[in-house]
Amino acid sequence: MTLRSLRARLTISFLLAILTTAGLILLLANVITVNRFTHLASFTGQRYAWRLAPILAEYYVTHNGWRGVDSLIAHARQAAQPGDTPRPRQQPPAPEARTPGDRVILLDADGRIIADSDPGGEPLHLSALDLSKGAPVIVGGRRVGTLLVISGLGKLTPLQEAYLRQINTWMVIAGILAALAVLLVSEFQARRIVEPVQALAQAAHRIAAGDLSQRIPVTDDDELGEMAAAFNTMAEKLERQQELRHRVMADIAHELRTPLSVLQIELESIEDGLTEPTPEVIQGLQTSVAHLRRLVEDLRVLSLAEAGELPLEREEVDLVALVREVAQSVQSGARSQGVALNTVLPDAPLTVNGDRQRLAQVLLNLLSNALRHTPAGGQITVNVTRAGDEGQVSVRDTGEGIPAAALPHIFERFYRADRARSRDTGGSGLGLSIARSLIKAHGGRIWAVSEEGKGSEFTFALPLS
Repeated sequence: MTLRSLRARLTISFLLAILTTAGLILLLANVITVNRFTHLASFTGQRYAWRLAPILAEYYVTHNGWRGVDSLIAHARQAAQPGDTPRPRQQPPAPEARTPGDRVILLDADGRIIADSDPGGEPLHLSALDLSKGAPVIVGGRRVGTLLVISGLGKLTPLQEAYLRQINTWMVIAGILAALAVLLVSEFQARRIVEPVQALAQAAHRIAAGDLSQRIPVTDDDELGEMAAAFNTMAEKLERQQELRHRVMADIAHELRTPLSVLQIELESIEDGLTEPTPEVIQGLQTSVAHLRRLVEDLRVLSLAEAGELPLEREEVDLVALVREVAQSVQSGARSQGVALNTVLPDAPLTVNGDRQRLAQVLLNLLSNALRHTPAGGQITVNVTRAGDEGQVSVRDTGEGIPAAALPHIFERFYRADRARSRDTGGSGLGLSIARSLIKAHGGRIWAVSEEGKGSEFTFALPLS
């Protein structure tokens, strides 16, 4: 894993974010802890001084002054047990009975230090503000001294400072443990994010190399899962398009080869003197050329329509009048095949905005297919209806129908439900593809329903003007 990789950058980003956050939390916690602890120590020290002041006043009265008060101050400390207050004694306790405590200082009425529980301690420079934090010793309504406790001045004792250091140490340890935990979690999350991306990149490279069978496992329902699903859909469509391209190229070659072969054979026979260029022979050659011309024109129209470049001469077209006109044009052909062609038309016109010639081409295509697949004695019905804001035209026949397996593919290029059909009996296989492209170019939709042995129904819908 290099530092420039996405995984490394994600891990470092997570780590920096938690370190910054943890650092700020530790700093604020330290400031708040020290501040509140110092405030509490100051309050406790001042309260202790006020509790000790009456005892010193009693000592002052008993001894008629501060003579010998050093022994009391030397052992006056903030009690190790709550509520333990030193009492006046003639003799100090044994040295082993002393416990570390707060530094206590007694000043006389003029503010001079007359007793210090820690005379060898740090020199003090007391200000008026410090004196205001002390407890006055009052005797007979007169202030005879001031009692100060160092912690009451906001200065911590060594024991209190050690306590704060211990708190800070544990906070640093907690921060380090949190950073390690975040490092592990970020590494796991980074790997979880990067692995699908790496799989996507590898699959994309293989697809670029021509292997369209690549798929990515979809393991989650999150955005990464959606990305994998989208990639799989894209790959599936690309593979499908490649298959269609190959099949189209093969079908085009097949469709062109048959009339070209006929032309070549006929022309070589004429050239070798084996066939006389009679009108019948010439007519056969013209038929083959017509097939080629129709196929090329169909391919041109289809490619332009699918690319969205087919020019449409739009105008207001009445679907009712259009269906009536196209149905009349194929009525004689249907009658000659013994097929009844009926129309079901509404009284009011249904107007759409489109190219009249192209829409007639679509309807003619559907009717031609219906005639080709409906036997003598069958029936074809063209129905025009309004469905919401759409005008719908359906062509229903009573022919052999379309197999269920073939129905999803009938609008594909060169597709024939019956592969045994020739170009003459089954068409070029482009008619329905062209119809679908033309309807889509008009902003409409086209679909088919069929039941094998009972007939088919093709319907296209266009937005009404």
